[in-house]
Amino acid sequence: MPSAQGLARVTNDDPRSKTVSITRPNDTSPYLANDVIGASTGATAIKEFTQLGPAGTEFMITGADLRINAASIISGETSYRLHLYSAAPASAYGDNAAWDIPAGDRSVFLGSIDLGTPVDEGSTLAIKTREINAQVKLTGTSLFGYLVTVGPYTPTAQRVYEVTLHGLKL
Repeated sequence: MPSAQGLARVTNDDPRSKTVSITRPNDTSPYLANDVIGASTGATAIKEFTQLGPAGTEFMITGADLRINAASIISGETSYRLHLYSAAPASAYGDNAAWDIPAGDRSVFLGSIDLGTPVDEGSTLAIKTREINAQVKLTGTSLFGYLVTVGPYTPTAQRVYEVTLHGLKL
């Protein structure tokens, strides 16, 4: 058994949880697999998770939640993915755009978190993803993300999605 003398003790008394909200347009335009969910087709759907830590520091994403303010799962609504960036990507995709990593986004793309399948909790749909443990380096003090569909479905108008990232400054 190793001696406790040689082991560094890691503590973090400053956990962070940041939530962003998306209210989709007042339409029922069908989503295809891998479509971006946003508030408008004419404006960027990128969301900013602010004040996660000082610029240039490491941040550990420990979990993610998706809450959908709806009473039932829609046929085809299989799961969701959150694509993360260290800065706002140049792509500026709007609602219903096909997500991609174009050349202009590559330098800030950090990877993706598969959020999973929503669970019907009565008047709310929920996904809780834990033990992600993805370490990222913050360029500024924020992370940026696109929420994307995995399966195709026809959404309801003005549906509200709330994404929360949980983590620790390192």
